[in-house]
This record gives sequence, structure tokens and C-alpha cells, in this order.
Amino acid sequence: MKHLHMLMAVLTIVLFLYQSYLVLSANRRAPRAVKIATHVIYALVIVSGAIMLMQLMSANAPVQWVFAKIILLVAAISSSIKAFNNHATLVQRKAGVLIAAIAYIGIVILAFAKPANLF
Repeated sequence: MKHLHMLMAVLTIVLFLYQSYLVLSANRRAPRAVKIATHVIYALVIVSGAIMLMQLMSANAPVQWVFAKIILLVAAISSSIKAFNNHATLVQRKAGVLIAAIAYIGIVILAFAKPANLF
């Protein structure tokens, strides 16, 4: 399950970078297949993460960093929605991409560090 989760996380970041490139450089939308793939990958990330969270909680492992990752994922998804919206202005797109990029960087840092006493 861990390998599936990591693969989906990498694919999420790659698709985010691709969509960001399209929106910021050429002011184009991503193809429909990319949008569908993004939704499927988000679903797989969430499901595999939830399964691993249940395993961690059953082993009484510290999971505060997981909740921080969930909050950052929600921030990344919501800002990506605004950034890749058809009716968003250039400033809104840039801000959305920046916020989502910062959230994804935070998620990656938390995934590697796994701080036990985050809160």
C-alpha cells in the first residue's frame, strides 16, 4: 500500500506541474484525460492514505504529522481548483499555483521528516 501511495503522490505532483505549466505559460486548459486522471489519482491517494492511517493508528504510532498532511492536501486541492478554473484571472491562477506548490512542498517535507511531536 505504501508503494501505491508514493506512486500516486508523485503522479499528483507531476500532473500539477504539467497543468501549472499549461495555465501559466500558454494560458491553455489541460486535456480532459488529464483532468480525469487527476481525479482518479486524488481518490487513490486519499484511499491508500486512509488505509495506511488506520494501520498506524492500530499500532499506536504518533500520527499528528498525518493530520497536518491532510490539511495541506485540502489546501492544495482547493487552490488548484481555483488556479485551473476557466474563469480565473491571471493573478488568481498565479496565486492558486503558488499556494498549491507551497502545500505540496509541505506535504513532501512532512512525508520525509515524520515529526513525532508536531502539535
